[in-house]
Amino acid sequence: MSIIPSTPVVQGSRKTSLRLDGDAVLLSTPHEEARIPLAAIEGIRPEGRSITVELTAPAGTTRYAHRIGGVSEAGAALFAATVNAALPGTPGRDTAADGTALVETRALPLSRRTRKLRRIGWLSAGGLGVIVLACVAVGVAGDPATMIALVPGGLVVTAALAVGANALANWYREWRLVRHGITAFAAEAPERPGMYLYTDPAGRIRHVFTWAGGIAVKVSYDPADPGNVVLPRAALFRRAELALGLFLAFVALLGFAGLIALAVIAITDPGAISGAA
Repeated sequence: MSIIPSTPVVQGSRKTSLRLDGDAVLLSTPHEEARIPLAAIEGIRPEGRSITVELTAPAGTTRYAHRIGGVSEAGAALFAATVNAALPGTPGRDTAADGTALVETRALPLSRRTRKLRRIGWLSAGGLGVIVLACVAVGVAGDPATMIALVPGGLVVTAALAVGANALANWYREWRLVRHGITAFAAEAPERPGMYLYTDPAGRIRHVFTWAGGIAVKVSYDPADPGNVVLPRAALFRRAELALGLFLAFVALLGFAGLIALAVIAITDPGAISGAA
C-alpha cells in the first residue's frame, strides 16, 4: 500500500478543493484550476469552516485572496499549518511582490459525469423529439385519440432509455478501468471520514469518496487520467447492472418501434385505431 503524505486535501463546498502539489498549492473548482506557487503566498488563514489563501502584494495595494467555504475545520487547520510552515524557506519568495503575477490558471475540461449526462440528455431529447414529431403528424392526420395515447407511452420509453443508457455507461466504465486500469489501495484521511487518498504514478495525491468503511479501499483508475477512478464492486453487482441496462435499452427500443408503428398506422389510415377500439 502506498504511503499517503500527512498534508490533507481540503474539500470545500461546490466541488472546490485545495491541495499541496510540490512547491505550489492547487485550487480546483468544477471549471478551472489555479496553480498558486508557495512564493506567491503571504499566508493561509483557516477561519472555522472556511480557509483563505492570501497572496503577497506590494505595500499600500490591495491584497488578493482566494477563499473556500464549507471545509473541515480540522483539515483546514492542519493544511494551513503545514503550508505556512513551509513558506519562510521558499526560494524566491518576496512578500512585497505582486503574487497574482505568479498564479497560473487553466480551464478544466468537462467532467466525465457531465459528459455522460450530456450524452444521455441528448439521447433522451432525441427520443422525445421523435415522439413529439409523431404526435404532431398524428394530430394533423386527424386522430387526436392516438396522439394523446402517444404522450404517456413516449415518456415511459424515453425514461427507460435514459436509465438503461446510464446503467450501461456505468458498467462499461467500471469494466474498462478494472480490466485495463491500475488497481491500488486508497487510505482513509484521518481528519475526513469517507475521503480516501491514493497516489497516482506521477506522485500526485488523488481522492475518492465512499462510505464503504475501513482504513483502506481498493480503487481502479485510468493510467492516462488518474482522476478517473472507480471502486470495484463484486462481479454479481456488475452483472446485474449490465443485465438491467440491456433489458431497459431493449424495452425502450421495442417501445419506440411500437409507438412509431402506431403513429404510421394512424397517419396512413386515420380513425383505424380508434375505430378498432
